[in-house]
Amino acid sequence: MKRKIVYWAPWFVPQEEHHWNMLFIEPQKLLTKVVKDVSSTSDVRLKAMIRCPAFSSIGKNTFFVENPMTTEFDIVDGEIKYKGDNFYYCTLSKGKSTFKYGLSYIFFSEDDLEIMMTAPHFSQTEHTNYAKLVPGKFNISKWFRPVNLEMLLYDNYFKMPEHEHMAYFQFLTDDKVELKRFELNETLRKISDTCSTVSDWWRNVPLINRYDRFLKTKTNRLVMKEIKRQLVE
Repeated sequence: MKRKIVYWAPWFVPQEEHHWNMLFIEPQKLLTKVVKDVSSTSDVRLKAMIRCPAFSSIGKNTFFVENPMTTEFDIVDGEIKYKGDNFYYCTLSKGKSTFKYGLSYIFFSEDDLEIMMTAPHFSQTEHTNYAKLVPGKFNISKWFRPVNLEMLLYDNYFKMPEHEHMAYFQFLTDDKVELKRFELNETLRKISDTCSTVSDWWRNVPLINRYDRFLKTKTNRLVMKEIKRQLVE
């Protein structure tokens, strides 16, 4: 079976006093967890469902990420008011109906490969009672930007317990996907910021045109060169 390497890193706003790497739990393969969870069941049909190619072909290249600490808040007068002793920083949108959970991830591959982020629909979660994750998809060999966890609120309250699955990252390929971790440096961060803010400086341009510019300017090669320097073994 062919193999595709996907490079990933935590993406957070740099600060003088803190380095937030320890908040980013390694993405884990969904199929591995599901197989482990059903290993002790006597339900023959459930085990057959997990082995079925219709599910396993999706689960084998779908990874979930865990919430590192419980975050709970109310929206009061258009502002986030945190509850409890611990929380992770969230940013409320101008319209007050969505917010960005502060844990962003960034991925890249030398192979032509798309990533799709969805809600953790196969996991038992509490936070999905209060908000839903806005899904997204793009090519991680032709663009370099963080994947942000943007939540659409149902009301003025939100809670996500520690270790709860926040999102699924599915890599759209039949090949086996292997994750390798790297650390962002200044060059990689600047390129990712440039891609993230492209609508501010290059407006109303289709994504396919942006992909083309990314490749024609060999930005993909610059990214890969820096990633190889920054691998975490």
